[in-house]
Amino acid sequence: MKDINKVVWSVLLLTVLCMIVVQISRIGEIHWLFPQQEIKMKKQKFLPTLSATDQGEHLKILVLGDEESLKNNPSILHLEKSLELGKLSYSYINSLDQVSVSPYTIVVILDEKKAIAEEKGIRNFVHAGGRLFVGLRFIHPSLNDVMGIEQVDGYQQNDLNGITFTKPFAPIYPDVKDVDGRIPNNSLELTLQNDSEVYVESEGTPILWYHSYGKGKVAYWNGTMLQGKGSRGLLLQSLSLLPPRFVSGRLEMSVFFIDDFPAPFPDGDHENITPTFDRSVGSFFKNIWWPDMKNLQDKYDLKYTHAFIGTYRADQKMKTEQLITQNQAKFLFYGRDALQNGDELSLHGYNHQSLVTKNEPIAKDFGYIPWENQEQMENATSEVMKMHEHLFPNYKVKTYVPPSNVMNTTGLKALKRSAPSIDTISSLYLGGTDQGSFIQEFGYDENAGYFHLPRVSSGYAPDLYEQFSYADALANAGILSHFIHPDDLLDPYRNRGYKWPDLNVELDRHLKKIYETYPFLKGVTAQEAKQLYTSYIQSEMKVDYQEDQIILYGKNLVSPSVFLIRLNDNETMESGSFKGYTVASINGFHGLYTIKTYKGKTIVPIKRGES
Repeated sequence: MKDINKVVWSVLLLTVLCMIVVQISRIGEIHWLFPQQEIKMKKQKFLPTLSATDQGEHLKILVLGDEESLKNNPSILHLEKSLELGKLSYSYINSLDQVSVSPYTIVVILDEKKAIAEEKGIRNFVHAGGRLFVGLRFIHPSLNDVMGIEQVDGYQQNDLNGITFTKPFAPIYPDVKDVDGRIPNNSLELTLQNDSEVYVESEGTPILWYHSYGKGKVAYWNGTMLQGKGSRGLLLQSLSLLPPRFVSGRLEMSVFFIDDFPAPFPDGDHENITPTFDRSVGSFFKNIWWPDMKNLQDKYDLKYTHAFIGTYRADQKMKTEQLITQNQAKFLFYGRDALQNGDELSLHGYNHQSLVTKNEPIAKDFGYIPWENQEQMENATSEVMKMHEHLFPNYKVKTYVPPSNVMNTTGLKALKRSAPSIDTISSLYLGGTDQGSFIQEFGYDENAGYFHLPRVSSGYAPDLYEQFSYADALANAGILSHFIHPDDLLDPYRNRGYKWPDLNVELDRHLKKIYETYPFLKGVTAQEAKQLYTSYIQSEMKVDYQEDQIILYGKNLVSPSVFLIRLNDNETMESGSFKGYTVASINGFHGLYTIKTYKGKTIVPIKRGES
């Protein structure tokens, strides 16, 4: 009898407990019973600092001119940023008279007046074996033979648009037939000597070529595209073809943002979803889209940085409690799953209204309602931050993604006061500011007090311009910073005519191409990218170019470190895994390799005269 009573009481107790759990879940508070554990980021590791023999050749990049004369030349900024990301540097020279001639010394011309004044020095320097990089076209017939030019007939009447690679030298760049004028060049109308090798054309006109003169070599850019930010990778890679060998550093990081997720996206039917999948929008995202995104994540070792919003309403009437009630089911399901996958949750906003007032610029076609003042921004941001703290009490939001990548001074101030845990802003890398876009460089902005981690490209099916953009950032320093929205597939402009799963197939195709080309890319969250970038930019790379080997070493190099090595004189390296490092050749590009090393000093043997 006692045993029966025990069983009865046990069943009753279990029933009561189940009822309590059900009631708690109904009001959305079951997550308090099993709170999300605090996620701690791993500290950046470093290679041991070792000194090499300091023998052999060392690369020198010298800009003809001085800081004052070139301060208004946009190309010098892009050269500086490009070299900085590649762990290289430059210095100024006023004359070539005192320059030691070496195939590892590159003189850069960005000022035509200075070049004309140094005509004799340029001729002698190149003839004796130096390397010359002409980053901006100019007319000076007396130097035509050095530059590989047969005849110049003046400047083209109109800008040339688009780009065609006649010789592959930088991976995964597409040819772009530019109908929008987004890749313009103001160029010379000319004919070249027969021994000039053309690498880039635009509308049939040579834009980049190489020419040997005496013992030296010249690279000539017949255009103005190096004055644009979106060609920094091309700048670095065209420099790398001049010396016998060229080594640059690589961040090799892949940051992938999903904007508007989690978010209160509406349920119901949609013409791009329901007829094909026989389910509602909400069911589709939960049971098809999200599993597909996680499959891509596993396939390419991605880490997603999710940018959430509280409401799609344009006003600020919803308070914290209402936001919690509306969002808790979706946010807890997707948010917990994302964090379990190693992802990051970042803030996209209280709503999808960019943080600008009526006195600050924003594109009219967004149809957004300007905020009245900073206080209104702060109050709304505080509401959505409280919602997040309630749902994820042990997780601090540290990254902010501006809605439509638009932000201004008022918004920065409001964000600082209402979301003090945020230390990183991720907007856009490329574009103009006249329509309110918040354009960034990678790195800390001491004035605003934030780390800037811009996004370079976007879309499930990137168009040719987006492909060019991500190819250039990868060519510069191994950066993939890409974003999508879940509802891109619902928008006729953003989905570019594709439906699911075709959009998924397109994204997979682009990622496959990228990761096959750069196999050492590492998936990181925005916060992990901030840590990696900060450590990388403070490190010091050194390279000794010796007769039969290259020695890589430095100070405070991140572990592992990745380098891009280009061999130009019919030399090769052995691919594969070796003691402490791995070498991968880049398919379709003779003499181009990436190397990942865990050693403080890496000695890479070079083979001569092999194809």
